[in-house]
Amino acid sequence: MNLVERRRLTAVARGQAPADLYVRGGTLLNVYTGELYPANVAVVGERVAYVGPREDMVGARTRLVDAARRVLVPGYIDPHVHPAHVTTPSALARFVLPLGTTSVFADTLQFWELGGLRAFRTVADALMPAALKFYWMIRPHAQSRTTDEPRRFRPADLVRALAHPRAVAIGEVTRWPEAWGGSPDLLRRLALAHPRLPRVEGHTAGASGEKVAAIAAAGFTSDHEPITAREVLDRARQGIAVMLRESSLRPDLAGLLDALKEAPALASRLMLTADGSMPAFMRAHGFVDHLLRVALARGVAPVDAYRMATLNPATYYGLDGDLGGIAPGRYADICLLEDLAEPRPAAVVARGALVAEGGRLLARLPEPAWRRAFASPEARLTVGWRARAADFELPPRDRYPVLRLVSAVISRLEERVLAPGDLHAALVDRGGRWVAPGVVAGFAEQLDGFAATLTTDFNILVLGRHPEAMARAV
Repeated sequence: MNLVERRRLTAVARGQAPADLYVRGGTLLNVYTGELYPANVAVVGERVAYVGPREDMVGARTRLVDAARRVLVPGYIDPHVHPAHVTTPSALARFVLPLGTTSVFADTLQFWELGGLRAFRTVADALMPAALKFYWMIRPHAQSRTTDEPRRFRPADLVRALAHPRAVAIGEVTRWPEAWGGSPDLLRRLALAHPRLPRVEGHTAGASGEKVAAIAAAGFTSDHEPITAREVLDRARQGIAVMLRESSLRPDLAGLLDALKEAPALASRLMLTADGSMPAFMRAHGFVDHLLRVALARGVAPVDAYRMATLNPATYYGLDGDLGGIAPGRYADICLLEDLAEPRPAAVVARGALVAEGGRLLARLPEPAWRRAFASPEARLTVGWRARAADFELPPRDRYPVLRLVSAVISRLEERVLAPGDLHAALVDRGGRWVAPGVVAGFAEQLDGFAATLTTDFNILVLGRHPEAMARAV
């Protein structure tokens, strides 16, 4: 914020200049003090200038928002999203803004895997003016190891990405065993985090409690992977902030909140995340509003629940001077609720403008120039080869390693002869340079052939009973 903007804010707060927008007659949930009391909110530009009973900053051109009989809470924040996993960031924004989410902290993997630094900058710059504020976690490594990873994830490019004004952390870091083992290369990459704000978003699925200390010592500052209340406590006790997940993949939030029974003061170190939920799940349940609903139903005190979705993530990322509360100088991100017990808002103000009302989006959102972002030949998937049935034939063996899908998150390795219902599986390099075969059980046993690039590294996943159909699918 520059000096001119500060002077405008102070003038409006003194009642010596008119507000651009004025939210009148609401009941404020003050996440700083835990109080509920009547208050109006005066806004200049994108920021709050005044919160209180006065109305002397209402001018002839001030836009009035009637908040009578409504509760004002800060705009919701998701501290860990994958904005291009199965949607575009703009599509995500169009859906979540009417549900009250006004800021997200987003992973860059899907941009970086195919387009590197250029793709990240193109997307991040295009989304800077969006009503949904995107802050970025910069991936220090690929999701899956490949021979060209050193070229695609050069430390110099990571440093340049971290210099972006909306880059706030390194993450997510999925290679916790290397962090635990003190890998020099990974530790050097984690050390690239801002000296001012060294946030490292970790992914420690499967790490036992005894291993968490070394992971924290390596530089991890948060984690979203606990699946039990015990794992929440294991991480929190080592100084790691914990993001409690409720997603289409892992709807664990109700059980994770049991950690508060053993350590009630832990509430100030907890955040809520929908972590890459599928669109169908979000359409059925919601986004951060759904997480709040689960927390409230589980008996979490309302002020604690709303802090987990507002002030806590803002504070964790060092942005509580901009986000997380309704107070002077902060972004004017406000959810107008019919009742504190129902987190889905009746109206939403984001960056000082009314962006949604009655569940309907009112704001226009920018769309990144995707062709410019993904201009490289490897991103364009130029077809210079054709799949053949022979590519998906399994090599002759007496017994095969079979990956059985037990559930959406649990798999089991079986060493055995092939059985009815087993599927041929293959990961195919986008350029057709290699094919990695396998066998999968417990999934779509009548599937003839299926191919998709919707994978963490955007290579081609192929499944099916018949190699000929698999080749046609590719």
